[in-house]
Amino acid sequence: MDEVKETKTAAPVKKDPAFSIERLRQDCFKLFGVTLSTFDGAMYGQSGEFTVEEARNIIKNWRGKEIKL
Repeated sequence: MDEVKETKTAAPVKKDPAFSIERLRQDCFKLFGVTLSTFDGAMYGQSGEFTVEEARNIIKNWRGKEIKL
């Protein structure tokens, strides 16, 4: 008896859309509940495109950092 090999095709992985920092900045209060200045501070030095969740994590981590005087 011949064995039939089943090949499973992977379902396409749905990726969240990525946006430029400028686009995320336009709606930072609506998306993240932060002011423009907080968004700018958190995203300082970042470049490229980010999903909303990635940007949210960057802001969350930045807000949790200790202030150095």
